[in-house]
Amino acid sequence: MNYQETIAESRECLLKLERQTKDLKARDRVRFVRLLKTGEAATQKQAGALIGLQERQSQRLWKQYREAGLRAMRESRYTGGAAKLDQEQQARFVERLKQDDISTLEQARAFLQQECGVGYTIGGVSFLCRRLKVKLKTGRPQNVKQQAAELEDFKKKNIQP
Repeated sequence: MNYQETIAESRECLLKLERQTKDLKARDRVRFVRLLKTGEAATQKQAGALIGLQERQSQRLWKQYREAGLRAMRESRYTGGAAKLDQEQQARFVERLKQDDISTLEQARAFLQQECGVGYTIGGVSFLCRRLKVKLKTGRPQNVKQQAAELEDFKKKNIQP
């Protein structure tokens, strides 16, 4: 196949697009087309190997270019993972954690199961807390023999300017 005639974009245009593209996958896809256009790679398999693709992936990429063009190849279709809890449920969970009646991951897991109807594992609750930036809050240890009145007197006498 004569890729130089089939590919509509010029070598300079492809090189410019490749340098402007910030998304690494999209940059590799433009590089794939550029390698075929300039003749640096004679086949789809060679062009794919230069950017780290298998032969079948290269074939799919060429098919996508022929059907939809370079613009479709540059688009990112990644939408991210879907969360189990919506925003309102997450806010309710964080508020409940502030009430200090949930002290273990198992209790948090049970709350999520009963109140929100969403099943989590212990590890999943741990990742959820990390994502929501919830940390374990504990009080500082105090001596059981400590008396509040004597502590106040000590603070008043030892105030540093």
